[in-house]
Amino acid sequence: MGYTSFFKYMADRHFEGHDILVSRNFVFPLPIFVHDRVSVVRTEADFRSLLAEYRATLELAGIVRSDSKQLCAHRQQADGISIKVAKQYFDIHDNACASCTVTYFATSEDDRLKFHMVEYTDIDAPMPLEQISIFKAA
Repeated sequence: MGYTSFFKYMADRHFEGHDILVSRNFVFPLPIFVHDRVSVVRTEADFRSLLAEYRATLELAGIVRSDSKQLCAHRQQADGISIKVAKQYFDIHDNACASCTVTYFATSEDDRLKFHMVEYTDIDAPMPLEQISIFKAA
């Protein structure tokens, strides 16, 4: 089963500012790993604030859209799955200007993916992720 179109849909909603649509797919508290640091987002409201800050940070870096490609998906027990996605970020001229790999740890509830943990790796500068407040403090 492929998840690429789902992640594209989620990224498009994020860039459009529909953070409620994005956040309803996450379970809180939500650990987010960046390199060797972890930050925990306690509530859905905090996560929506994080999404808005992340979008603003991306826009300041000149990033206007992203594209995702599923690298792999693995069952992690009877009800769990990990999905590794390569994300590419683009500027207003549609030039690729940043990338990272994201692994989502999820379960499926009522035919909807529910994310319990997120891990960012292979971050290629100038990806502004580490400029976001929760990652600075971690």
